[in-house]
Amino acid sequence: MHRRLEEELAGNGGVISRAALPALGGQIDWALRSGQLVRVLPGVHARPDEASGFAVRTRAVALADPDAIIAGHAAAVLHDWLVADGDPIEVATARLRSRDWLLATRRTVPAWLTRRVGLVRCTSRALTTVDLIPECGPAIVDEALRRRVRLDDLRAALAATPNRPGNALRRSVLDDARDQPWSYAERVAHCALREAGVGGWVANHPVIDSPDGPPLAVLDIAMVALRLGFEIDGAEYHDRPDAFVANRLRDERLAVLGWQMVRFAVRRVLADPPGFADSVRMIAEMRRRQLQL
Repeated sequence: MHRRLEEELAGNGGVISRAALPALGGQIDWALRSGQLVRVLPGVHARPDEASGFAVRTRAVALADPDAIIAGHAAAVLHDWLVADGDPIEVATARLRSRDWLLATRRTVPAWLTRRVGLVRCTSRALTTVDLIPECGPAIVDEALRRRVRLDDLRAALAATPNRPGNALRRSVLDDARDQPWSYAERVAHCALREAGVGGWVANHPVIDSPDGPPLAVLDIAMVALRLGFEIDGAEYHDRPDAFVANRLRDERLAVLGWQMVRFAVRRVLADPPGFADSVRMIAEMRRRQLQL
């Protein structure tokens, strides 16, 4: 392949645009005839062994339509939340047409809800999350909150994209996330506490040990006035030997700071949410008596 084509491929994410390289039109035609390049989109080409890759295809979209916006599952891949699954790449575009690997939509996306990731534009983390609620359910919201996407930003993204199928479900899921759970088990726990009328708690509460350092702990559920914390432990992480030791060291330090910690297994919370809420209520009442509050 012509050296200049090699350089352009290397500098443009594995793709080249004929419109951007008019002086190399002859070399591009020769590379296409000889099988060294194949067409990915009209006027945009890549090496045959790379043309079906996710990164090459998304970059090809950006070259073929600079105003295009990657959305849906593909945007979550760009944000490093999900992995490419081979489904068509959803794109908001006025120029491109759908094909076997590309789902072109005429959707309008507000500019403030887009981000540039590498060489391509995609929906923001907040809008990507809201878009995927019908496909992924509440788990995508939990993941977004865990990654410090603000709930207010999720609500703003929903408000900015009205009159879409699935918005009623999106609104319901965001409402259930008002206490900002970071996992499905936490979401179930929060709903159980609200339904049981258990108040006085906050979610994901940071406990500061040193003013200059990171939080000693971020408690799943905390009753700050009682210095009472509840953790919801999953076996996948918390049963590892290193996690077991780290949790005990952390609980020891929290006890020095006056906190009482209670750990619930995920399985227990999911199997009996009302029972979990009743236990929290009783533990909190006993703590109040101990502190004479």
